[in-house]
Amino acid sequence: MVRSIKKLGYIKLITDVAILVVVFLIAGKLSGRTFEKNSALMLCVQAFFWYFSSKISNLYDEFRTEKYIGELLLILQNVAVQLLVAGQIFFILNSHEYTRLFVLYFGLLLSLALILKNYFEKKTLLYYRTHGGNKRYVVFVGYNDITENLISLIYSKPHYGMSVLGVIAKEEQEESPYTYLGDLEKFYSLNHNLQVDDLIVTTDSLNKNMLHELFSFCEAKGVRMKFIPNYNNYYLSRVQFQLFGNYPLITLRSEPLQLDHWRILKRMFDIAFASLVFILLLSWLFPILAIIIKLDSKGPVFFLQDRWGKNGEKFKCFKFRSMRPESNDVNERNEFNQARQNDPRITKVGAFLRKSNLDELPQFINVMKGDMSIVGPRPHAHEHNVRTKDEVSSYLVRHWVKPGITGWAQVNGYRGETKTLDAMQKRVEFDIWYIENWTFWLDIKIIFMTIYNMLKGEENAY
Repeated sequence: MVRSIKKLGYIKLITDVAILVVVFLIAGKLSGRTFEKNSALMLCVQAFFWYFSSKISNLYDEFRTEKYIGELLLILQNVAVQLLVAGQIFFILNSHEYTRLFVLYFGLLLSLALILKNYFEKKTLLYYRTHGGNKRYVVFVGYNDITENLISLIYSKPHYGMSVLGVIAKEEQEESPYTYLGDLEKFYSLNHNLQVDDLIVTTDSLNKNMLHELFSFCEAKGVRMKFIPNYNNYYLSRVQFQLFGNYPLITLRSEPLQLDHWRILKRMFDIAFASLVFILLLSWLFPILAIIIKLDSKGPVFFLQDRWGKNGEKFKCFKFRSMRPESNDVNERNEFNQARQNDPRITKVGAFLRKSNLDELPQFINVMKGDMSIVGPRPHAHEHNVRTKDEVSSYLVRHWVKPGITGWAQVNGYRGETKTLDAMQKRVEFDIWYIENWTFWLDIKIIFMTIYNMLKGEENAY
């Protein structure tokens, strides 16, 4: 059982350094720099830093089962390191002539060349692996749903270039598509002429001594031993991994908006979108609606209500007033009084505003203040939250992100009055799905779905 040393990573490294050298010379030519002694020194330093930054970022891992976007981001990270190094060298050498032009050409050309080279390299490898080349041979320890799913995935994705040699388990399953290799003791005693690259443990039934013995066996045979945690005891389908000091920390829900760069992107989009709405729409529509509301009934133009924002913090939510000023949010039984169909508290103009969602427009003020986002779980009134949080499963999870003017639950039909706890539970499930699966493009999709629903009219808007 001997694992051959893979040379693919070294080939990638050598070709990337060659590209870096060529691009360096081209960038120097385009920026008007001449190749001199300092330039030769600079080129050596750039290549030196490329080697170490690529190793640290694991740029030359196999990425056998991952999408190209992961490699692309790593390439851009390493190019960024190159640009920082180049800037520092120019500063140290006090060489400012053509510096900006050189860095611009060097960064653009290096990014373009490496992205194209790695893209075609990825496609070539996928084709090669699909037709039987660059194989990795896998043995699984333990048979359960995870093992079954992974074997099916390997069979359905030939471009992964993986082959299942068999499964080690206490007993053989009937009518199974895999080769049964016996239990661990039998596996150890076999005459191992198998070429195994990876031994993947999918069971959690091995004790400490068994794991230590298995690890020692793999080390002696030159086999990589890997683990897939078994989360069958949890109903959650997505987990997130990070380091807490030197310890792996597992979070049972994936939250893309916990990452600073995504939060910044979302906030920048909120400000830009809200600014456009204010300039193009609200600058003339606000005064018109304000006059109509005042003519229809006495009372203020805006209705301010305490609602829960991110992490349950209360804020004043702005809306155009759609009910009579003497209306109460709490009924005679001291229960929160949701707006319902044919609600006598709603004015004639208010009914139109609610049906068309125009009553929500002042919430763009909340977006600019930072209380809300354009897209997110809809904020509920304070009294509504207090009543519901202990009756609906995972209700407070929806407050892990900023509330939104529109949301995934709303565009899927869960807006307006929630007459039953089942309906509220469904809304919460949609909100949690949004939190776990957020992308920038999902927000764009929800915005377009909201506009479409407004134009066609919504049954639950009252």
